[in-house]
Amino acid sequence: MRLKAASGEIVLALTFVAVGGFWIVSALRLPLWDGFAPASGFLPLIYGVLLVGLAAAALLLEAQGASDDAAPMSRPLLVIAALAAGISGIEPAGFAAAMFLAMFFLFKVAEGLPLLPSLAASACSAAVLTLIFRTWLGVPLPKGPWGF
Repeated sequence: MRLKAASGEIVLALTFVAVGGFWIVSALRLPLWDGFAPASGFLPLIYGVLLVGLAAAALLLEAQGASDDAAPMSRPLLVIAALAAGISGIEPAGFAAAMFLAMFFLFKVAEGLPLLPSLAASACSAAVLTLIFRTWLGVPLPKGPWGF
């Protein structure tokens, strides 16, 4: 069972190395710096280098056997489910409510935090995200039936 999981982790890490390498090669064909500001190739180069470095570190850790053999697959699946539900709920419930519910699910169910800290952290996270995107960045976010 562990061999199958390890080979999947190695394939995923090698895929990330390939994608990062593609970003690096593509970025080097673009201008990196334009006078006093970064140009169009700067961020893809940085992201490519970071992706290759992190994937290489994951490969080294896997080769050394440092990964946790008892790592449950349920937590990543819960995170994916929360992200999918949060994205799906943005239109009908509104951005703030959907983010609150998704964060609450992550804090309470995926992380197993107590109820009150989960509620507080979810409310603060949703409020800060709404403030950043709606107020500061001017993104027209759905308000939902409650008007927030």
